[in-house]
Amino acid sequence: MPNYFFRCLTLLLPMFFGLSINAQIYERAFGLELAPHNGGNRITSGGGSVIRSLEMQDSLESGTGGYGFGLLFESRADRIGFTTGLRYIRTGYEVVENDFDGPTVGLDKREKITAQYLEVPLEINFHQDFSERSSAHFMLGVAANLHLDTKTERSTRLNGVEQGTIVLPTDPEREFRPIILSLNTGLGFDRKLGKNWAVRVQPYFRFFLQGNLKSNFDQLNRNYYQTGVRVVIKRVFL
Repeated sequence: MPNYFFRCLTLLLPMFFGLSINAQIYERAFGLELAPHNGGNRITSGGGSVIRSLEMQDSLESGTGGYGFGLLFESRADRIGFTTGLRYIRTGYEVVENDFDGPTVGLDKREKITAQYLEVPLEINFHQDFSERSSAHFMLGVAANLHLDTKTERSTRLNGVEQGTIVLPTDPEREFRPIILSLNTGLGFDRKLGKNWAVRVQPYFRFFLQGNLKSNFDQLNRNYYQTGVRVVIKRVFL
């Protein structure tokens, strides 16, 4: 596990637990979250590829839409709190060779890569109340993302005629990293719907700190990232 992960925990955890002991926890909640996003990736290499080939591959790739959902637990003590729980994430990217959407001669190819992860977050929230029912917060945290599956679908077209879509078999030389750490940040707005219920809208950004594949000198690697909006329905316990 990288040293920066331990540094994050070393800085965040003592601060949170120290304040939790000295302050009265006046709000806890369970939440159900839905989070659509626009995904992307940053291409990296173990050193076996030249910059020109990285730039060429980057020009062929683009982000795709995705989503996540989860069950969360949240605790707040005055202006500081934390969120943890379990999230499912479906994200990925596309690789398009030639102009797949235009009238072309020859073979066009599009590959859609879909990756699935199970995330366990630890996010620290800094709250600011506007009224008894409304508040905002800044979130910063880390998460462990367990790799569930990655699938590649290839669509082809020959001289403008669709040839169909197939799922490519798993390449035995590509070993996916089982757990990837991510940095999570966002700015949320909470609105209480009554004494026991609240809703949250939170634009957020997640960046995977490690590549999706285990390190290899000759292969390209991708660091996934997502920008989206989380909508959470919370059951509040005072």
